[in-house]
Amino acid sequence: MTVPSQKRPGHGTIVLNLFIGRDDMIEPLLCGIVLGLIPITLMGLFVAAWNQYRRGSALGG
Repeated sequence: MTVPSQKRPGHGTIVLNLFIGRDDMIEPLLCGIVLGLIPITLMGLFVAAWNQYRRGSALGG
């Protein structure tokens, strides 16, 4: 695959080509779903733990 000629950046400029091909692209929707589920899951775990802590031990009487 040939890359069209582009104007070269100035001295000291770092260029990152993150989108090399169609297969290498990260789907923004999928990335957003995954990154959104992490805080929701953690918050749910903390709420469940807090509810158990407030209720006390059911086995201890």
